[in-house]
Amino acid sequence: MKYQKIIIPVVFLLVMNCVAQNKTKQFDKIAYEAQTRGSLVQLTIEGNKLSYKTYQKEGTKEITKEQLEELKRIVNELNLENISDLKAPSEKRITDGALHAVFTIKIADKEYKSSIFDAGNPPKELKKLEGFFYNLSGLKE
Repeated sequence: MKYQKIIIPVVFLLVMNCVAQNKTKQFDKIAYEAQTRGSLVQLTIEGNKLSYKTYQKEGTKEITKEQLEELKRIVNELNLENISDLKAPSEKRITDGALHAVFTIKIADKEYKSSIFDAGNPPKELKKLEGFFYNLSGLKE
């Protein structure tokens, strides 16, 4: 009986700690690619660096700790298991009226790829993420 008073709280704390760690998704890499004939935008965040590439320019930028925390918050709002099933609100990309865009999020050994959507008009669940990427890069949508 004496040991139960000690063991039960310890086990409870260990379980709660494991659950809390699983809620926060620590991404390894997030890539955004949008392209069509004659246009290309590639934005990749890995560690604290943002790499960007278009047909006109390319480079890298440092990301602040605050920006990374904001990005983690945005990613944690996403249901990554269903990201490939999101429906695009428009279909302009089919007639080259918009760039074909897709997000790829790598967490540990698992890679999540979004459905293809029109750049500048993503599914509502990805709106914040796309806007965040364009704001960080300084590129226009």
